Amino acid sequence: MIRPVAPTDSKASLVALAASTGIFQPGEAEMLLGETLDHLYANALGDHHYAFVSVDDETINGWVYLSIMKDTDRVWNLWWIGVAPGHQGKGVGRRLMEFVQAFVRQQGARILLVETSATDMLAKTRAIYTRWGFTNCGEIPDFYADGEGKVTFWKRIL
Repeated sequence: MIRPVAPTDSKASLVALAASTGIFQPGEAEMLLGETLDHLYANALGDHHYAFVSVDDETINGWVYLSIMKDTDRVWNLWWIGVAPGHQGKGVGRRLMEFVQAFVRQQGARILLVETSATDMLAKTRAIYTRWGFTNCGEIPDFYADGEGKVTFWKRIL
């Protein structure tokens, strides 16, 4: 089941799930996603910021965070999609992505963006985005740090 994140969902468990994916440096998941969740729970991010969780037997096994891009014509950004390591390869990520695309389509989105690191560690992730129908728009070298570029993918929704 996929549902909106709720204040009763433990921020610590969502951050721990993100950290368990291995893509963050120590403390980075708390800084990036923990603070985002704090602002989301406090309704401090404004309209059109959403987080959803995938739940199986009352256990959160994945979650997403997305928002509309200000100053654009209906372009949305999927800022985060993560699946607990024990649930990867079982369709959780695909179901979350299908849910996100249906959700933004209902919101009238034209385009959905996904950004990720260009590191070798995330090569599989980039291949998954391509398999899901996203087009690689290119890389900004050294975006996150020296030697770590940002790759942007896009998909037309409407």
